[in-house]
Order: sequence, then C-alpha cells, then structure tokens
Amino acid sequence: MEKCTQLTLLSLSIWLILSGPAVNAAPLTPEVSDVKHHYYADPHDPDGQIYHRFLPVPEPEELFYDTRMKATANIDDTPEKETVVLMVVDTRKHIFTGNWVQAYLLIANTKTGKPEKKDLFKLYDTGTHPLEVPSKSIEFHNAPFVFTEQPKGYQFHHLSFRLVDLTGDGTLDIWVELSHAVAVISFQNGEFKDIFSRYTHEARSSTMVETFMKPEYVDMDNDGSYELKIPSRIAARALGWMSLYEWNGNTYVLNNRKFYAENDNLLREWLRTNRFGDAVEPSSFYIGLIYYYRDNVPLARKHLQSIVSEGETKDYIQTAEDLLKKLPLQ
Repeated sequence: MEKCTQLTLLSLSIWLILSGPAVNAAPLTPEVSDVKHHYYADPHDPDGQIYHRFLPVPEPEELFYDTRMKATANIDDTPEKETVVLMVVDTRKHIFTGNWVQAYLLIANTKTGKPEKKDLFKLYDTGTHPLEVPSKSIEFHNAPFVFTEQPKGYQFHHLSFRLVDLTGDGTLDIWVELSHAVAVISFQNGEFKDIFSRYTHEARSSTMVETFMKPEYVDMDNDGSYELKIPSRIAARALGWMSLYEWNGNTYVLNNRKFYAENDNLLREWLRTNRFGDAVEPSSFYIGLIYYYRDNVPLARKHLQSIVSEGETKDYIQTAEDLLKKLPLQ
C-alpha cells in the first residue's frame, strides 16, 4: 500500500511539472501577445481615412490616399500604446495598380479619440508628384560590396511592416519591407529613428536551382538581439550574395564574417559559379571575399589578385586592391 501511495505521489509530481505552465512558462513576448494588426480591404474605410489628415488635405485632384494597414502596441518609453499606420499616395489614373508615387509610415498617439502625430517617415518618393509633407525621409543604400545601381525614381509595389523587438532592449521596433528594400525604425535615445535601411533583392542561390534568399531577421547566436540577413542580386545570372548585419548596442554593423566564415555549403555553391562565362569576374571577386572572411589568406590573395590583374569593372578592381592591403603579409 505504501509503495502504491509513493508511486501515485511521484506520478502526480511529474504531471504537475509537465503541465504547470502558470508557474514555469516564460511570459509571452510583446511580439506575440501585445500587437494588434488591422489590414484595410476598402480604401474608403472611414477608420483608415482619419489618418489622411497628416497628409495635405484636401487631396490634390490627381492623387488618391490609401491606408494599407495599421498595428497597435507600445513602441516607446511611454505607458500608452502607439498606432503605426502605413499609407500610400496613388494616382487616380493608375489607382489600385500598385504603382504608388509615395509611401508614409505614421506613428500616432492613441490616448485620445483623435490621433495625434508622434512621428512621420517618408518611405519613398518617385519625385513625380511633389507634396509638402513634414516628415523624415528614409534613404536606402546598397550593402557594402554590392555595386548594382538602383534606378532613380524607383517604384515599390509591395509594402508591409511588423513590430518586433529586434535590438533586444525590450521595446518593439518596426521592421518595414518594401519590394526591394528593408528599413528598421526604432525608438532610441528619446526619439524614433531610422536605424537601418538597405536595398535588397530576393535572389536565386548560386546553384541556379529554384531556391531564393529573402530578407529576414534571425537571432543566430541566441543573444537576445536579431541579426539582419539582406540578400542582393549581383550578376546577370542573378547570383545571390547575403549581407549580414548585427546590433552592437548603438547601430547595425556589417558582420559577414559571422555568416561566411564556416559555411562550407555556401562556399561550394560559389565555387560552382565559376563555370558560367558571364559571371567569372563577380564570382572570382566574391569567392575571394568569402576566403577573406574565412581568414584563408593564400586563396583570398589569389582570387582578389586575379581581379586586380585581369578584371574589367572599376568597383571590383578598386575594392580588391583595398582588401589586399588589409591581408597580413606571409
């Protein structure tokens, strides 16, 4: 009888340990528990239109304002929640085609019934329809070692955002995705700032198979802050190069060494690209760059020196020369 009682108590203890989430479960992160998203299916939705007051009103005759989505959560150091709103400016001639001429990200106070602007960011502007809107403009740039120029007046046909604590400081940040760009807006030192903005392309991997690299955030080292993976298309055959950024407590800095140093699969993929005639120069450059990140001095020197000696593209030659100067003498 005593053994039976002991077994019963042991079984009950194990059951309580396995099924007791109220005591031991980690709290839900703000990303999961405290964010409410709303997507506007109707551009004439009165709730979406109340945010148009932060753009020139009335709308210019040839333009049309469209609120795409909003999210509500606490994203700064105040106890109240904020509303993040994505708005686009369309032309009435090409309405609903996705060829927007401007896009804005509004951060508003939700404490009162009437929204009050906390900040407003201009995500892009084709320059075809100037509007006088007091806002912070976001300037996008290529990642280092990516030399493909983006055309002026570049149009984006996709826009979305997510609220997630990317920097690991306990405050939600705004991850913004455009068709060919990514931006991060964060509350830092008492204000909302654009802390990261890069052009990006969903690029085929260098194996030429149907696999693609997409922009994403991932905590590779489980330190509580996310690394940003930003892909680019760097050659006629859509060879893909991934740039990795990590948060250093103040800003996002490039750390490709963390991404390429031990990834043998990526190196093998790049080595295979050398068989394509129209990609020899970029392949040699980026293979040399991978060896540079892996601290393989002889092979880095071999590939980068071949660019200096035989290359035709100024950007590749100049950068290869700069990298060669940083290699230790043998």
